[in-house]
Amino acid sequence: MSCRTGTLLCWHSERAGGEVLENAIKALRNRHVDIERVLYLVQAGRERAVPAFVERAGIELVEIPLDDPTLHAGIYKQVCSLVLPRLRGLEGSLHINVSPGTPAMHSVWLILHAGGALPDGTKLWSSQLSRETRRPRIDPVDFSITTYLAEIHRFARCEPGLAVYEPQARSAARHVAFDHLARYARVIGAPLLILGERGTGKTRLVETFVATLKERKKVVTVPCGGLDSALVESLLFGHHKGAFTGAAVDRLGLLAEADGGILFLDEVQDLPQAAQRKLVRVFQDRQRRYRPLGSDREKTVDVELVCASNLPVAELRGRLDTDLFDRLSHLVVTVPPLRECREDIKEDWGRVWREIRQREDLPEDAPWSRDLEQALRSHMLRGNLRDLQRLAVLCMAWWSSPDPSPGIREALIQWERFTLTPEHESSAHGEGSRTERIHWFRARLARWAKEQYGTWAAAADALGCDEKTLRQDSIYGKV
Repeated sequence: MSCRTGTLLCWHSERAGGEVLENAIKALRNRHVDIERVLYLVQAGRERAVPAFVERAGIELVEIPLDDPTLHAGIYKQVCSLVLPRLRGLEGSLHINVSPGTPAMHSVWLILHAGGALPDGTKLWSSQLSRETRRPRIDPVDFSITTYLAEIHRFARCEPGLAVYEPQARSAARHVAFDHLARYARVIGAPLLILGERGTGKTRLVETFVATLKERKKVVTVPCGGLDSALVESLLFGHHKGAFTGAAVDRLGLLAEADGGILFLDEVQDLPQAAQRKLVRVFQDRQRRYRPLGSDREKTVDVELVCASNLPVAELRGRLDTDLFDRLSHLVVTVPPLRECREDIKEDWGRVWREIRQREDLPEDAPWSRDLEQALRSHMLRGNLRDLQRLAVLCMAWWSSPDPSPGIREALIQWERFTLTPEHESSAHGEGSRTERIHWFRARLARWAKEQYGTWAAAADALGCDEKTLRQDSIYGKV
């Protein structure tokens, strides 16, 4: 039987590191797995002599900064940030020896595997001495637990082009929102209401995250703001031939189309009142009963209802039928805006870039520089993901090789200019803390000077400052 080639990932064993590694590679070869590459994790700051090769396998040393190798949270954070990115686009199979290291290190491998964070087909192994023969052996670890995180990661791998939220959020605000969403979405039969500003990705969130949690592959999305009030009832509930003028054939309707899946009413506040009243009847019990136009019989469907709105709860209450609001508002999740999730901005930016990127001359990974970091961390991002999409397109338009920096700076200037809103323009003193308002003023002053004097050099000369400082002010300011 031929051997399969692969990569081995493991921690350094303090007591017998080289011997444990060599025995594991030999034992895997006996199981027809030929290890060509080893990602060898060691605690940073300690002197260790690690050979370049062990049993013909190349060794890549990965230093992990850990204050305490027994703390699960610290290990998990460092592995996610320093190890998982190395596994993207991995060729061949991945094998992890979970035995070396502290018990906390063992646990992290099991958690990541159960959460679906590791590449498809990853094999976990446990190396040990056989009690009978006192010789080293390695056995597969049977830990095939399916979790909602695993399903979401699997979806992301199947659709790598989609810029979907990472459910394991870094920011506290997004972590809380996704925790609530994971809990609420698994309540069968109860409508789910998702609130959030425009551009926070509510639709994509429902079609990926929520659909996976509810184990419903089909999502029928209804953009309520674009519905014709005269035809909305026919569109939702269907009709029989002759039910009204122009009804030349039977029509099933979106409720019937969503049978077995999710009916997603996007911007539900725009749904006409008459349709709202009829939906109350549909979702007042688990039977999901409704009557198509022109029919004398009720039908039933197996449908989960999810609604979304960009309005706050108080305003939504005033726009919706009272009974419908009461039925929709038991399980409510608010998706926070990007400005409240600064810790997630870099990952969000990377996913948006990869989704938009089409040209081969552009890097696969999103550019990242001090200018970009400062802009994304200070800007109000009132368009949320749409602002990131606009910035990605501008960076691609101004991209230059081999040095993309000048193009990125110009893209940021154009981006700042077009992401200004009337709210920003009408504010006399900016928003936020004293420091943030000073940044805001300096940004407006820099842009005004550039427009007034024509060039950055002339503007800097007129204001008696350095040109580089003025350019940075125009980018960094919170607007």
